[in-house]
Amino acid sequence: MEKYRLRVPEADGGQLISTWLGGLIRRDPAETRDLVDFGTVYVNGRVVRDPDARLNGGEEILVTIAPYGAKRFYEIDAGRILYEDRWLLAYDKEAGTPTQQVPHDAYNNLYHGLMRRLDGYIALHHRLDRDVSGVMLFCRDRGLNKAVGDLFREGRIEKIYLAVVSGAATCEAWTVDRPIAKRDGKYLCADDGHGKSARTDFEVLGRMEGRTLVRARPRTGRTHQIRLHLAVGGNPIVGDERYGGPPAPRLMLHASALEFSHPATKAPMRIEAPLPHGWPGQSSS
Repeated sequence: MEKYRLRVPEADGGQLISTWLGGLIRRDPAETRDLVDFGTVYVNGRVVRDPDARLNGGEEILVTIAPYGAKRFYEIDAGRILYEDRWLLAYDKEAGTPTQQVPHDAYNNLYHGLMRRLDGYIALHHRLDRDVSGVMLFCRDRGLNKAVGDLFREGRIEKIYLAVVSGAATCEAWTVDRPIAKRDGKYLCADDGHGKSARTDFEVLGRMEGRTLVRARPRTGRTHQIRLHLAVGGNPIVGDERYGGPPAPRLMLHASALEFSHPATKAPMRIEAPLPHGWPGQSSS
């Protein structure tokens, strides 16, 4: 990544952000405008995507440019929409796709991809890590926004994941109840009692040579919760090198289903995402 942290002199107040940045980041005017529109520029901690926004002077500017610059390459695949009605939409997120914008890119992510393709309101209430695939639920009706948010906040939505882990799990079913903390920019299971409470239920679905297929049901929604709770028990997820897993083409964690009562109709819902290509247990047909 190419990063710039800049302070706008008071005397430069009134200039267009794209004009002011151009020479400092060594880009021509057209490319600078495109990078601003792409979401690479943050002013006082908030993204600014208008190349014609004017500076006041004194702002802190952070610019993060990916090796691919402002290349736009992600659009949603309508065939991956799992469910849609006037209130809700569920999508089978691809592994490797961010859920939402990241500091160097506000275009190539699922949320903004859906916004570009769909008419009307759409709200994001939960996230999957970039390298996790599977079911994501979005709200399509502003009036139902709070009700959908409450499903997640109050734990009234069952999240079911599949994971392929390294080694042989020693139990057929178990629960990990370990708080998770963030220290020095890294997430970890806190052994000192600090951190946010986190609980996950696990069960074995299958065993292979040197690996185990596990179903996970997180009872809380902490960042990297399933990954950490499997790693701390000695069975890190295959492909999760951050937490000690063996290398693999992808992180072998998949959000396979969501179960909940429809917040508008009260009908029982189970939305499933098909197994990714090459996943253990996938039909060969």
